[in-house]
Amino acid sequence: MRSALVWFRRDLRLADNPALGAALHAGYVPIPVYIDAQDEEAPWQPGAATRWWLHHSLAALDAQLRKLGSALLLRRGDSAIELDRLLGETGAQAVFWNRLYDPVLTRRDATIKAHLRARGIHAESCAGHLIAEPWEIRNGSAQPYRVFTPFWRTLRTRFPLPEPLPSPSALPAHTLRGL
Repeated sequence: MRSALVWFRRDLRLADNPALGAALHAGYVPIPVYIDAQDEEAPWQPGAATRWWLHHSLAALDAQLRKLGSALLLRRGDSAIELDRLLGETGAQAVFWNRLYDPVLTRRDATIKAHLRARGIHAESCAGHLIAEPWEIRNGSAQPYRVFTPFWRTLRTRFPLPEPLPSPSALPAHTLRGL
């Protein structure tokens, strides 16, 4: 059976998670992973309160996954290296994630996507945080909006508000190779 890593980042939820939905829709057994790569977020690494929240949110996500028959794999280190390791450990053929828009993380994700695709791994990023991508909404001068009201009118006219994606009712179990 084909499997895919579903790389959770700031989207620690099962409901309305486009990356998880895309992996399931494509017929992959999702392998949920979280990589603690706070050094990659410099100079805005998370502080103590965020780390506390993250610890409890990851525990809650893992508990939800276990109720559905799966579990969260946790790693710490460089995202690209850890994804490569996880691909080797799991035999997964694809990686799905929801996009982040911080410039440093956008560059990192583009590099990771190119690296994975060059190796023949299906790599797919999804719009998981926004109604429309930043490059899809522009004013009459093809620039980003600077005033909210005209932005909101354009958004509501051109992009109908989507229905939230449902949470899966069950997830197939995954295993690491050799276990």
